[in-house]
Amino acid sequence: MTTKLIIDTDCGVDDAIAILMALADPAIEVIGITCVEGNVPLDLVMRNVAIVLDAAGAKTIPIFRGAARPLVGMSVHAHGVHGNDGLGDTGFPLSTRLVDPDSGILALVHMVTENPGCGLVALGPLTNLALALAIEPNLPDLLSATVIMGGAVQGTGNTTPVAEFNIYADPEAAAMVFERGLNPTILTWEATLASPVLWAEWERLLNCGTVGRHFIKAITASNSSRAHERARLGILMPDPLAMGVFLDPSCATTYSAMLEVDTSHGIARGLTALDRYGITGRPSNTQIVSAVDQSKFGALLERACKMECKLAA
Repeated sequence: MTTKLIIDTDCGVDDAIAILMALADPAIEVIGITCVEGNVPLDLVMRNVAIVLDAAGAKTIPIFRGAARPLVGMSVHAHGVHGNDGLGDTGFPLSTRLVDPDSGILALVHMVTENPGCGLVALGPLTNLALALAIEPNLPDLLSATVIMGGAVQGTGNTTPVAEFNIYADPEAAAMVFERGLNPTILTWEATLASPVLWAEWERLLNCGTVGRHFIKAITASNSSRAHERARLGILMPDPLAMGVFLDPSCATTYSAMLEVDTSHGIARGLTALDRYGITGRPSNTQIVSAVDQSKFGALLERACKMECKLAA
């Protein structure tokens, strides 16, 4: 018995690894991937998803074109982290896979309504999900579980002093998502900082299979160098951690809280304000990951690295 999964992504380096983790899990059937602008512009996101699927030798999985800009304001990208192409400027060949002509937002609605009980992992800005919830408010009742990578609930941002990238890139969309009864599990930037893959373990993982050696090692080379320069204890894996929480919920320790997004246009834009103790009197709307079991997460990452790479070395 497999679990059906929809992945919503702005496919950069760590998104690619998260997608590989899902593809490597025999208990998971990825039924569609919706693309959203974020780490890189939308055309590159779609290009990158197709390359990742090729690397894994995946069967035909629909790729959908989602939102090409945030609900409000200007686009924000992260080329400094993911490279100009979003995959570390590695030069992997373009895929011949085609993008489905249907709207990614409508496709997201249709996939959920046609597959009640499926799961959703959102790895980028929440524009697609916000628009899908506006079209079909009953989506929360149809999804078995939703995991989102985003937020900085202790105010430790990676894009501004207080805001994490995925939320900052479209705060209005994030605010809508958290207000619509989805009750998602949130893997925050702080949880990412607390869960680096230590260097010795990272080297072991990269060398345990051809996807690790020929694909993941290449796309993470710049990130690895930058992390060494910053004297980090290991490499940070935000989107793979979020995927790990979906694939094996037992690897996450969570707590309930009410989360609200600041949509103002000052220094706090994109801040994810958290009420864990009922100060506001408002009910909980999220499950926040406070810790990840590194052993269990490592096993999921290892399975992806051990896949056979189908791209030319």
